[in-house]
Amino acid sequence: MVLLNELNHQSHQSQERLPNTLAGCHDELKSLRAAHQQELARRQQVEDKLRDSQQLLQLVMDTLPEAIFWKDQNSTFLGCNKNFSEDAGLSSPDEIVGKNDYDMPWKKEETEFYLKCDRRVMESNRAEIGIIEPQLHSSGEQTWLETNKVPLHDVEGNVIGILGTYQDITRRRQAELDLQELNQKLQCQTIELNAALFQLQQSQLHLVQREKMSALGNLVAGVAHEINNPVSCLSGNLKHAQAYVKDILRVIELYQQTFPNPGEDIEQILEDIELEFLQEDLPKLLVSMKEGAKRICDISTSLRTFSRADTAIPTAFNIHEGLDSTLLILKHRLKANEQRPEIQIHKQYGELSSVDCFAGQLNQVFMNLLSNAIDALEESNFGRNLQEIKAVPNQITVTTRLSEDDDQVQISITDNGPGIPADVQHKIFDQYFTTKGVGKGTGVGLAISQQIVTEKHGGTLSIHSQPGQGTEFIIGLPIKQTT
Repeated sequence: MVLLNELNHQSHQSQERLPNTLAGCHDELKSLRAAHQQELARRQQVEDKLRDSQQLLQLVMDTLPEAIFWKDQNSTFLGCNKNFSEDAGLSSPDEIVGKNDYDMPWKKEETEFYLKCDRRVMESNRAEIGIIEPQLHSSGEQTWLETNKVPLHDVEGNVIGILGTYQDITRRRQAELDLQELNQKLQCQTIELNAALFQLQQSQLHLVQREKMSALGNLVAGVAHEINNPVSCLSGNLKHAQAYVKDILRVIELYQQTFPNPGEDIEQILEDIELEFLQEDLPKLLVSMKEGAKRICDISTSLRTFSRADTAIPTAFNIHEGLDSTLLILKHRLKANEQRPEIQIHKQYGELSSVDCFAGQLNQVFMNLLSNAIDALEESNFGRNLQEIKAVPNQITVTTRLSEDDDQVQISITDNGPGIPADVQHKIFDQYFTTKGVGKGTGVGLAISQQIVTEKHGGTLSIHSQPGQGTEFIIGLPIKQTT
């Protein structure tokens, strides 16, 4: 009963405090509502400022001439500016969010190139600047871009994506391509002009040389013809003169035997003319005259061989005859003089068949190469006395042989002169290049020789030389010319 009264008392007190408690709660709730409204207002202000900032940032990005985009670590687009969205064919930059390059109108190979570049920038954590790359515009036009990509970082410095910008350089790229194409055309035209100039120079050189050799050939052939007639007369009469002299000497000998005492007058005459010496020397004199006439005949034959006119097509020719005739014509340059002994010629001729060639032009090549060898030997003699030259005599070796497959003739002309420096050997066949002193060489001999051997005969002309060990020129000629 006492407990019940106590409970009733407490309940009565609680009822008396309830209005005050409710009033306090109401005031506190009112305060919370006011604070909530203030927080909402503050948040609204922050959101408004953030929206304004975002709009300002978007406005700034849209105002820039570059296209701007940014992606996450998976190369998924997080945003872009208006220029980029227009290139991608989007109505607004907001549509880019969540898309990737495969959703864009780019070509597949362009997309793969972009993604590969993204991975490279994020993995290396290093920017790539000035990337020249193609891009298919949403309008269907093929454009060219100059792109910059830099890695994006969080506050802790970790790579969280990529930021990219690019400019459309299609006009500049097209101008570069046009300039490149123009340069290529100019290079082609330059090459064609150089080729035409070279051909003109070669034709001019060949024409001058041909006219020169033609005039020389006509002169030599005319001289040989004029020499041949009187020499033939002398050579033919000397044979009879020898027989006549022999008969006369036999008669004189018989008279001496029959009339041992011819008288003082005849004895005086015989003593004056030295009959015994005359009988011994006159036959020798006639033999010597006959050898001289034969020598002139040989020279005439060599001149005709050297100056033989070329036909329109290659004809069979004995290479050894051409070499021998050329050496005979150069005999005066091989003889000994006050400065040096005779230049020794060593012939090492192989078994050769006739070669289809233009003989006159080929003789010209032999003349040029042998003349150069003689010039080189004379150059090597400078500063050496006669005894020193005799110790190491000047020599030219002419060798002929068949190639291993027997379809070519190889002709080697070797001297033991000073040789040719290695740094100029590659220019030795260039037109107007010469290693000789001023006034001693025109620089056309070897050039025209190579042209004759390679272009006219389909052969080869090469050089092997070492300073101090002489020079070798090797001619390779096909035995049969293909038409």
